Amino acid sequence: RDKMASRSVFALTVLLAGVCVSNAWMVPTQCFPSLRQARAPIQRIRGGGPTMGVEVTTTKAGDGKSYPQKGDILAMHYKGTLASDGSKFDASYDRGTPFKFTIGVGQVIKGWDEGVMKMSLGEKATLKISSDYGYGDRGFPPVIPPKSELVFEVELLQINNQKA
Repeated sequence: RDKMASRSVFALTVLLAGVCVSNAWMVPTQCFPSLRQARAPIQRIRGGGPTMGVEVTTTKAGDGKSYPQKGDILAMHYKGTLASDGSKFDASYDRGTPFKFTIGVGQVIKGWDEGVMKMSLGEKATLKISSDYGYGDRGFPPVIPPKSELVFEVELLQINNQKA
């Protein structure tokens, strides 16, 4: 079983390696498998940001019926900032091209995999992501310091071939 899992991880790493250059900001676990770590379940404190996990706040309602499922290909616009000082580290809006990825398979940080699946097509939301569901103890130097809580403004534009 361990041998089979190792082969699967190796095959997935090789398959995803071609995506690393174009999507390095959002998918460092593809480029650097050592950044993966065990994750604790989501825990929230009332009135505060997430202690562990992701907090989703809807800023514009979606269709309320079309939700991403594991393995769906999504297109999204986003802006990522550091919660500590609000500095922007990346934004698809700046490039004028939505970010495309497969949800639920580890192509993006865990906060995205879990938070985006709670959104419906066309929805805009803010994702507050704790460091353990983001880039963890290592961060993503030089733009994301270690143990950084992140804030993403996101918009779900497309699920597979269905557009908002």
